[in-house]
Amino acid sequence: MMRTLFKRLITDFHEAPSKQVVQRDYNVPVDSRKIISLIGVRRSGKTFLLYLLINQLRQELDPRNIVYINFEDDRLYPLGLKDLDDLIEAYFELYPQKRDEKVYLFLDEVQNVPGWERFVRRIYDTFNLQIFVTGSSSKLLNHEIATSLRGRTLTYEIFINQT
Repeated sequence: MMRTLFKRLITDFHEAPSKQVVQRDYNVPVDSRKIISLIGVRRSGKTFLLYLLINQLRQELDPRNIVYINFEDDRLYPLGLKDLDDLIEAYFELYPQKRDEKVYLFLDEVQNVPGWERFVRRIYDTFNLQIFVTGSSSKLLNHEIATSLRGRTLTYEIFINQT
């Protein structure tokens, strides 16, 4: 069931027009050998910064190489760690040819899934992915990054909403 839902979310994202966002004054790389983590308080603009990066990537490559999932989507509740693998499987079922290409994965408010950091670490080590994660609870996210994603992430703290 979750795989079907993830397919719907991925397809909806690919069919939706780009979000209109205002340029932000952050220099976040779209290509890195590290996981990019955006942390900060609620309403600081983390999601809009993701949209800005997504819009930039859509101009440079096949938009199907970009996946955005908002883990505050009520259709994903309750979502557990064991369900996250369905996200990757759903994507590669939709686009099997993309297994050999770099894919940009944006996981917004990922801290809503207990144990998410284990999943992110595994897919980072296994697939050709550039991963971006955001989380509202900087205390929780900092702890998880420090313990589980050590050496694998670049963290950017977002302080104020500039949009």
